[in-house]
Amino acid sequence: MADVDELFSRVMKRQIQASRFIQVVSGIATDITETTCTVKREGSPDLTGVRLDAVDDSIENQVTIIPKNNSHVVVGIMDGLKTEAVILKCSEVEIMRIKCGGVSLMETLSKFITEINNAIINTPTGAGTMSPATVLKLKAVEEDFKKIFK
Repeated sequence: MADVDELFSRVMKRQIQASRFIQVVSGIATDITETTCTVKREGSPDLTGVRLDAVDDSIENQVTIIPKNNSHVVVGIMDGLKTEAVILKCSEVEIMRIKCGGVSLMETLSKFITEINNAIINTPTGAGTMSPATVLKLKAVEEDFKKIFK
């Protein structure tokens, strides 16, 4: 009978280890940095060091959504470890960071607008430049992009 109990115990341990699940909780994002935040939960301890990206390695292709301070967030806790928590969804976005091939979308847009503003335009009377009004409009567009992307 002891052999059956031991076998049953081993099978149950193996099943429990194999069925690690992701716990999903919600709360309020605070203390937001470039890579992590704290999530305050009602009736439960705060989660600190919650990652904004699924992995904390430097990745060449990624989209990072940074939640607005004090916005509602949904957090996934992997393998039941509160040290392995990541933001899954947020109610309000402060800014987005997009990189493809190691190149930042916002940096590329800024360089593009700078090049357009500095463009030399050939005219029948010689070289010309962008009109000051156009330069101002392009700068306004760039500032709007900076409000969305980083």
